[in-house]
Amino acid sequence: MRILAIHPILEREGYDELTRKILSKVAFQGTEIDVVSLERGPASIESAYDEALAVPEVLKIVVKAERQGYDAVVILCMGDPGVAPARELVEIPVVGPCQASLTIASTLGERCSILTILREAVPTFWRLARRYGFEGHLASVRSIEIPVLKLWDDRDAVFRALAREGRLAIEEDGADVLILGCTGMMDLGERLQQQLGVPVVDPALAALKYAELLVSLNLSHRRVALSEG
Repeated sequence: MRILAIHPILEREGYDELTRKILSKVAFQGTEIDVVSLERGPASIESAYDEALAVPEVLKIVVKAERQGYDAVVILCMGDPGVAPARELVEIPVVGPCQASLTIASTLGERCSILTILREAVPTFWRLARRYGFEGHLASVRSIEIPVLKLWDDRDAVFRALAREGRLAIEEDGADVLILGCTGMMDLGERLQQQLGVPVVDPALAALKYAELLVSLNLSHRRVALSEG
């Protein structure tokens, strides 16, 4: 199968290829993964304004991907920008990391917590949890206070911040599952899981595997149901 992963941000040197390598490590044998970024749009998505800038370009890429024969598309941002309108435009599965992560987390424990970038992003995840029907399953949303564009500057510092907030989510909020709150945190989930002793869902990997599941089962959304809703 062929899956296109879209970074809904401007291209950063080497980031698309790094992402492709990380995703390929967990992909099924025979899954072909391509990763693209936007030619026009925001440098990062940390607000509703950033999302609004990104979505038109994301939709163009999704439509083109279906025409090029891709079996599914993954939009690599935890805010799931453009996922809903993209599903109205194409018949192939379009997967958002937040929805995929919450779905998977709901099968792993009673309560989950999202560890996001900045406190300004916290309300976004509560809104998405309500939209997807997981508000009652969400114990908390905690922030590490490191912006998206700084996540790759010092991975050890990011990990320490995730470990700190993750431990508080477990001990104070009652979480028994953690979700990394940004796809820029990819490759830190397994290490965090080993340190804290609870399942940690990496949203980039979760979205890819969910897309593979849908394709392998020959399942996708129904466009008319989405437009009628």
